[in-house]
Amino acid sequence: MVAIKRTASVSSPPGDAFEYVADWRNFPNYVPMFADMNVTSLVQYGLGTSVDLMMLFGDRVEMRTTLDVVDFQKGRRIVFKSSRGVRTRIEWSFKEFGGKTLVTLDFEFEMPPTMNIREDEKQGLARTMEEAWGKSLEMLRWILESRPPSRD
Repeated sequence: MVAIKRTASVSSPPGDAFEYVADWRNFPNYVPMFADMNVTSLVQYGLGTSVDLMMLFGDRVEMRTTLDVVDFQKGRRIVFKSSRGVRTRIEWSFKEFGGKTLVTLDFEFEMPPTMNIREDEKQGLARTMEEAWGKSLEMLRWILESRPPSRD
């Protein structure tokens, strides 16, 4: 299993950062490896939300995956876990820190055993995923810092 952890300090209120990430419709804005997304649950926000999407791994690998929100602590933490497709767990946490928001991303994935790829290809894929998540977190920071704060 590949595990990636990234942290960023963002000039945005924690609640604003949380709400932006909690809305699955915003994923394409900062996670380009998620494509062709559709909610598959009646719930569209919070615990119980399920989103079917195409995960793009590098240049050649595409796999359908369903991500479910399995933990939702409003304003603090969201955890997505796959119920179908690539074994995936994505955790976002948000914490006020010195007038900014500390955003932490934990991403874990395991390619299915049915994927017949060499060890060097697996390692290259892991490096590609780590770079992609780093860019996604930077894009999220840019988006959040470009938006006016909410009035709440």
